[in-house]
Amino acid sequence: MADKDLIRQYKDTIVDLTKEKEENFKTIKDKDLRIKKILIELEQANDDIQSMGKKINELETKLNKKQDLSKKIDKVLSEQSEKKVSDSVDMDEKFWYRFCHVK
Repeated sequence: MADKDLIRQYKDTIVDLTKEKEENFKTIKDKDLRIKKILIELEQANDDIQSMGKKINELETKLNKKQDLSKKIDKVLSEQSEKKVSDSVDMDEKFWYRFCHVK
């Protein structure tokens, strides 16, 4: 009877180890699927980051162009304003000169 008990225990152990092996394979498969999913998400995030980097670069370029244009416009307006003030002063001087010398 001892041999039959040993054989039964041996068979039970084999069944238990087989179940444990299948559970381990399932766990490995599940973890592998999660790893693949995370890698795909990481690749997508990386692509998004690269895309946003390009977009930021484009927007910075546009901003720099607009700032340069704004500076040029401000410079032209400033020059025009100075010219008008200068012309106005010249006109006032001419007016007063004529006013004072006309008698």
